Amino acid sequence: MPAADNGTTFRVLDSAPRTAAEHMALDKVIIEAHSRGLIPNTLRFLQFKPCALVGLHQNTFLEVNVPYCRENGIDINRRITGGGSLYWGRLELGWELYAGKNTPGIPRQVEGMYRLLCEAMAAGLRTMGLEAAYRPVNDIEIRGRKIAGTGGTELAGSFVFQCSLLVDFDIDEMLRVLRFPLEKLSDKAVTSMRERVTSLTGQLGYVPPDTVIKQAVLTGLRQTLAYEFVPGKLTARETALLAAYLPQFESPEWIYGQAGAVLNTVDCTASYKAPGGLIRVQMRLDEGARVIKYLFISGDFFAYPARVINDLETALKNTPADSRRIAGIIREFFRSHQAEIPGVGPEHFIEAVLLAVEQAKATQPVQQSPPGEVCCEAGR
Repeated sequence: MPAADNGTTFRVLDSAPRTAAEHMALDKVIIEAHSRGLIPNTLRFLQFKPCALVGLHQNTFLEVNVPYCRENGIDINRRITGGGSLYWGRLELGWELYAGKNTPGIPRQVEGMYRLLCEAMAAGLRTMGLEAAYRPVNDIEIRGRKIAGTGGTELAGSFVFQCSLLVDFDIDEMLRVLRFPLEKLSDKAVTSMRERVTSLTGQLGYVPPDTVIKQAVLTGLRQTLAYEFVPGKLTARETALLAAYLPQFESPEWIYGQAGAVLNTVDCTASYKAPGGLIRVQMRLDEGARVIKYLFISGDFFAYPARVINDLETALKNTPADSRRIAGIIREFFRSHQAEIPGVGPEHFIEAVLLAVEQAKATQPVQQSPPGEVCCEAGR
C-alpha cells in the first residue's frame, strides 16, 4: 500500500542489531522513501550495537567521551533528528513510526501526536504488569522514573515518531560514555540522577525476551490506534538507497559535525542557601546561553512528593534563558502542583536557577574539536 493512501495498515520492519551508522542511514532512507510515496506507513523495531548518539545540532566532543568510546569499541553517530545525546546498550529497544501527516487517528498538532503515541507505549507496558504513564512533554515513566523517551522529525507530508525504551540499562556505562557536569561533582548528585530513570529489568527483576517487549509495543499501538500491523521487509529501492547513503553516515564530517553546523554548550553549577536547605542546580545551556538544554536540581532539602523536583526539571527543559520566562514557569509550576518543601519556596528556586544562568553567561563555551583531537571540558 503506497504512503499516499494514508491507510491504517502498517508494514513492520524488525531490524537485527546494526551499527549506529546503518540505523541512522535507514532513518533517512525510510522517511525519504515515505515522503515520495514509495513505501507504506511503517513501524520499525531497532536494536544497536553499543553506541552513543548525538542530536542533529549537537557538538559531539561536548556530548560524548570520544576517547573512551574509541578505546572500548563503542560506535558514535549523529541522528537526523534533534534532541539530546543518548547511550544505547545492546539490549535497549527502539521503535519508530513512519506515517503520513494526514493518517487517520493521528493528531496533526505535534503535542497531541506525542501524547497519543506515548500513551500507546505506556498502554503496551501496562500489558507487562508495569505502572507506566505518559509524562509531558515526551517521556514515559513508571512511578516518576523515566523508562522511555521519544522524538521525531518530518519531511514533506511524512513524519517519523521515535521511541527509545530502556530494557537493561547500564547507567554507570552511560555516565562513562556521555559527558555530564555530574562527572565533576558528588556521588550524591550521581545517585540523584540514578533515581530519575529505570528499566524493564529493574522493574521486573529479569530481562524480558525481545519478542515479549515487541508484542507489548504492538498491543499498545493496536489498542490505542486500532491499526493493523503486518510483517514486511525493506524494498529493493530502500536497500539501494541504504547502500548509497551509508558512506555519508560513516564519515567523520557527519559524526563530528562541521564548523558552523553544530552548537557549542556551556556547563555550570550554582548553589543557593534557602531557609529549608541548600539548592544545587547543575545546568547545560546552548551556545550563547540562550536555551536551557537540561538541568538537575538536588540539595539537602525535603520535597513531598519526591518526584516534584523531576517534574520541575522537565518544566524548565528547553526554556529560553530569560529571567522573566524562568520565573514565570517556576511560579506557575508551584501554583499548579501540590508540593510541600519545608523552608523552600518558588522564589528560592528562581534565585538558584537564575544564579546558574548568570554563571553560564559568564563562561566561554568550549569550541568544537576536529576529529583527531580530544576536547577536555564537556557535558551533556
